[in-house]
Amino acid sequence: MDIQELFDTPRKIGMFAGSVAFLVLFPAYFAWMPLVDEGIVSGGSGGSGNWEVGFMETPIVLQDTQVMGDGDTHDTFFDVASEMNIGYIELDIDCNDNDDPGPGFTDSAEGTSDVSGAIGDFEDQSGDGMCSGGDSGFTLRWDVTSNYSGSNYTASGMSESEIRAEWNDDGLGRGTWAATITADISSPPSPLGSIVDSDEEYEITWTAMTYELIIQPAVEMEA
Repeated sequence: MDIQELFDTPRKIGMFAGSVAFLVLFPAYFAWMPLVDEGIVSGGSGGSGNWEVGFMETPIVLQDTQVMGDGDTHDTFFDVASEMNIGYIELDIDCNDNDDPGPGFTDSAEGTSDVSGAIGDFEDQSGDGMCSGGDSGFTLRWDVTSNYSGSNYTASGMSESEIRAEWNDDGLGRGTWAATITADISSPPSPLGSIVDSDEEYEITWTAMTYELIIQPAVEMEA
């Protein structure tokens, strides 16, 4: 028989493709099932089991630097639009007062948020902090996905669909996040005070931490 005759009709082509798929999947099925029965591999896409759950994070970052004098304010805005799940929104204010002639006159920062432009039931926050270098200033954070940490873990007795339902932002967090930053400049009480320390540089960083959920069957090692 000419080999061309094996593929001269759609029906023959379909039968051939089905035979090849059977030859591949049949041995794979019987290789997989003993592993499940012995507990070496557990779980399936629809059934309950043990899973390794991880988070592939991709931050969306907006940075701005403002130099402000005593009592000056700056309104900052962060527009968020993402097709991925959002773990949290964070506002970080950093500053480092390194131009004072001595201790006791450290500048500081204050801030109050306005989250009315963001989708979801989020509460406004306020914060303040000294510009003392290192971990200075202050940070505000809102969890968009409830209890989000981004830490990998093992889920037991759950299905894959249940895990995905647990780690879902439900479309919240999109929109405009805003805050007002106020500078507090502490100058030495002398005619030269305002010359030596009249303003401060504030670094404003907004972060929306987006993530992709990674779920794999847990592999149990035999003792």
